[in-house]
Amino acid sequence: MTRLPDGLFAAEILIDGVCWVAIRPLGLPGGEFVVQADTIEDAIRRGRRDGDQGAIDPVIVGSFFSSLAGATPPEISREQVWDVLRAWLTRDQECRLADILAWRSSQTQTRSRAQVLGETAKLTMVRLALRALDAEERAAAARERELVATVEDERRRHAYQQQRYAESLNAVRQALGVSDEVGFEDTIDQKGLVSLAEAALAEAMRATVPKPPDVGAIFARQKALNAEREMLTTKQQQLDNDARFKRGEAERYRSEANPGEIDITQGRIRVCPVCRVSIDEIKANGCGISLEPCDLAALKSAIADKQKKAADLDAEAGGAEQESKLVGAQIQQLEAKRLALETEVKTADDAVRAAQAVTEEIQDGIYLARRMFDDVRALRESAKNEKPAPCGTTALDAVRAQLKAGKARAQVAIRILEERYQGIIAAWLPEGITSAIKLDGHGLKVDAEFAGRGEVSTAALDSLKIVAFDLAALHMAIEEQADLPAFLIHDSPREADLDGQLYAGLFELVHRWEEAAATPCFQYIVTTTTAPPPELQDERYVRLQMSSTPAEVRLFAMDI
Repeated sequence: MTRLPDGLFAAEILIDGVCWVAIRPLGLPGGEFVVQADTIEDAIRRGRRDGDQGAIDPVIVGSFFSSLAGATPPEISREQVWDVLRAWLTRDQECRLADILAWRSSQTQTRSRAQVLGETAKLTMVRLALRALDAEERAAAARERELVATVEDERRRHAYQQQRYAESLNAVRQALGVSDEVGFEDTIDQKGLVSLAEAALAEAMRATVPKPPDVGAIFARQKALNAEREMLTTKQQQLDNDARFKRGEAERYRSEANPGEIDITQGRIRVCPVCRVSIDEIKANGCGISLEPCDLAALKSAIADKQKKAADLDAEAGGAEQESKLVGAQIQQLEAKRLALETEVKTADDAVRAAQAVTEEIQDGIYLARRMFDDVRALRESAKNEKPAPCGTTALDAVRAQLKAGKARAQVAIRILEERYQGIIAAWLPEGITSAIKLDGHGLKVDAEFAGRGEVSTAALDSLKIVAFDLAALHMAIEEQADLPAFLIHDSPREADLDGQLYAGLFELVHRWEEAAATPCFQYIVTTTTAPPPELQDERYVRLQMSSTPAEVRLFAMDI
């Protein structure tokens, strides 16, 4: 991106005689486009225009995979068909040709859909491409997935019910205090769970509910006592107020009955009872205020009357005070009764709470005993009606029979593939090797074995089996017996210990295919660090040759 910011990847792709050019920027994405053009140079001069496709995939899907687009597994959409099958036809070198379904390594970070697919989905795509999977078998496979899911759900539900049954039965036995050997029904030597639960319920119902004390009568006495105390308190307050009032009135009368003197801050001074003038001043200067002589008799009588009223009021006040003391004594007596009643109320309240707790405990015991009795009977009925765990269904067996029949029909296409595979093995590898391709419930298996000879190591033979399998698929595509483009890339297919002559035989084999056709109708690209046979080293076959040094012979002809 730094050294070649305007660089492009470009490819001319011939589909049914029509040339398509796919271009992608070497730098940031967003400028890729696909267009019909005679050459890459024409497409670059034209440039990207509005409405151009961004990828070649839809064109290839429409040309080669129109019949597959609606038959793919759910996890593969129409837009991903060529992405997945391209992964098969252009295996990552990091996968090391380890398995026929090992296509894209996670190390490549290509974001191919094939990197996240399971083995079943990839095998389905291979069978679809090889025409070894018809619509009837696909429908049976989809139906099998549904039925298997249903059976699995039923199995989990049954297992959950069994677990709940065992837990409930264990809880009942623990509650009744019996061992695991005790069953539901009575035996000769012991009672069963049903009888024990029924006896426990009867025992719980015989419990006597305690009678709480009569709190209402205590509250009534307490109310009456409080009313009496309130009445006495009010009466005492009235007596105290009356005594204070009469004491005040008596004091006033006594003050009026003693007019001969007044109190001042300087001391006591005698004054005239009529005009209230100092006697000493009258004696010295005479009285210049009063024109009439004083009626001392009447004055004395008035004084005596006021003194009598004051004495009577004092006596009445004393009586009121004495009566107030008696009422206070009565109140004190009622206080002791009040405290005793409060203690009695608290004791009764505690007794009521205790009785309620015992009652609730008895009621809970009856409820639990009744529930346990019901649970035991329900468990007994459940044990009688228990069904065996689901191990399959008639429908599932029928669907699997259809699948088996579908695989039998697929053997026609697999047999064609096997014939091509065996032919390739026979033409390529030494004599004495047996080979076969098998499709069964475990998948698609590719075998090749030497009969007691050791020309090829196990690792090398494993990779050769994958190469031969891919070439067999390519041969079927050439014959139009497979829904695949006749196109294949193998990235470094030679294992390190593979004999050079055997490796050269790969190129010679494919070269014979090419010579057998007037116009070659396939393309096979091999990247290799080992030189091909001399007759295949001219510019017609060697399209690109690179080296690490000097920089001019590297991929971009420079040291990036």
